Amino acid sequence: MPEKHFYFSVGAVVGSAVCVWVAKKRHALRKSSVFFQWLYRKEPNWFLYFPAVIFLVSLWGLIPDFIHAFGLMSKEQTRTGIFDIFFFHTTFEHIENTNPTMDYYLNVLGELLLVVICLGVMAYYVLQIKKAVRRYQKGCR
Repeated sequence: MPEKHFYFSVGAVVGSAVCVWVAKKRHALRKSSVFFQWLYRKEPNWFLYFPAVIFLVSLWGLIPDFIHAFGLMSKEQTRTGIFDIFFFHTTFEHIENTNPTMDYYLNVLGELLLVVICLGVMAYYVLQIKKAVRRYQKGCR
């Protein structure tokens, strides 16, 4: 099984938290924010893009890996303390390299977090579909 990077999972959790907060506050945000008013006019079902937001926020943690993979910086440079702004990338890389047991537990925890996020997103959209079907059925009668 390929290694799951814990900082990617942390990013997914942060992205999910942002999406949950926005989903709960979206009607209040629509009343108070010009941006959300514009968003509702442009795309009334904009909240369907939450999985893309979660994925993009998760990628923030992998930016140092991308920098290293594209040859822009060496691996040693992307493991300096400044790269901890990418969901503690340097710290978790250090743990992965020095403590295999902790690395294993972080990988398992990361996989569990990703499963919970996937199931949560699926449940959210199933509820959205149920609401849409109920509205449609009321309109047809």
